[in-house]
Amino acid sequence: MEKTKTRPSVTLRRLGGWAGGSIGQAESLAGINVQSEAERKALWDRFKHLFSGDSQTLIDAVVDHCAVITLKRVRRGELSLLPTRI
Repeated sequence: MEKTKTRPSVTLRRLGGWAGGSIGQAESLAGINVQSEAERKALWDRFKHLFSGDSQTLIDAVVDHCAVITLKRVRRGELSLLPTRI
């Protein structure tokens, strides 16, 4: 049986760092300033080749890209995924 690669967003969920909330949350964990239109545009423009296809494919690609960045931030010690109490 062929082994499939786990999506970065799934790995991040398993670590408890992201429960699969909004796209803005994924962007924010990746260090993207969600208040900056320029930063968000730069992020989404990396995936222009997916703009004409299925929107879920585009969203998955952006979320997975953000998850990769977030996982790198965790490994470098820049970000902690410890749960907080509300």
